Amino acid sequence: MEEGTSEDPIENPIPPETAELMQSIVLRHNPTDSHNMRNLMTNAGLLSGAYAMAAGLVWWITVAKGGSQLGDSEIPNSLLGLEFHAASIVVPILVLFSTAVFVFGSYRGTPGALLFGGGAALLVAYLIIEPLGLLLVGSIDEVTVALAATARLAVLSLLTYLAVMSGISAILLSWVLGQHHYLPFDVFEVAKEYNEGEDDVSSPFP
Repeated sequence: MEEGTSEDPIENPIPPETAELMQSIVLRHNPTDSHNMRNLMTNAGLLSGAYAMAAGLVWWITVAKGGSQLGDSEIPNSLLGLEFHAASIVVPILVLFSTAVFVFGSYRGTPGALLFGGGAALLVAYLIIEPLGLLLVGSIDEVTVALAATARLAVLSLLTYLAVMSGISAILLSWVLGQHHYLPFDVFEVAKEYNEGEDDVSSPFP
């Protein structure tokens, strides 16, 4: 009766795909030991929260409260039918989803996820530079209005991207830290051997 509930790593080995994913995470973050991995996880979590709060403050100050002073009423709707206020919300959401999908797709080597992430990133880039395009075609009269709109969307995108990347790093490191005792290999030895192997390889460039 107890055989099916055994937690012995020999009886219930981690699937090869999961072990390979964990190995990829370790090589990317390069922790030296469990204490260092915990520090990396903590720092990533703190940075994620700080970037997310910064993005929220930027949106609240420059869009929700300061939009009228920056000429948001003079910005015509996007070709996608979005007002600037709506675009300032849609763009960070697209960045969040595209970054998360792209990162997990790259870790697992999933072409469909990478395709979606790349397409969403292209849409974000379009929405960011669209105010400048509207300025060129005469839909926006003031240069400062177009520049302010593009700058705000760019800053919101960057802060959201950094928050998501740091948050994903914290989640993945936490996952590996909780499971590394059950792995069929020493994750820290893998990182050490990888670094030593890099030192042994000479650069092809002078």
